[in-house]
Amino acid sequence: MTVIGIVLIAGALYLSMDRIGSMLNIAKPALKMTISTGINESDGSPTITNITFEQIQVIYKGSDVSAGFPDISVVARNETLVAAPVTYWAAQPWVEGDKNYTLTLSFRESFTPKTGDLLLLTIRFTGIGGHILGKNTAFYEWK
Repeated sequence: MTVIGIVLIAGALYLSMDRIGSMLNIAKPALKMTISTGINESDGSPTITNITFEQIQVIYKGSDVSAGFPDISVVARNETLVAAPVTYWAAQPWVEGDKNYTLTLSFRESFTPKTGDLLLLTIRFTGIGGHILGKNTAFYEWK
């Protein structure tokens, strides 16, 4: 009976981590991006067909996966492309063709986005040998 009680309490805590994180002030802002990709028919290079954004709260820091090629990766800078990155690199394995990728950008401890901050997001497609196949810049105004 005690084991069942412990399992139920652990399950309830796990399911409400977002609320607990907010109450304990350990939840941090993050930007969740869904990137739709395709292939340019004229030269075979990767293209971005759509990007959607969602502001979320997370209780962890770091990138989505370890680096491996080929991949699609994103890093954000605040206000200018020459500024230091304000997020960790987020990456997902990339497969050529039409596909959707969801990446979560968590912010470095030294930066908390404020309403009106303009984030410049560098999106890179990297091939097997580590060479850049395509690069795009997206913009997001923090709300």
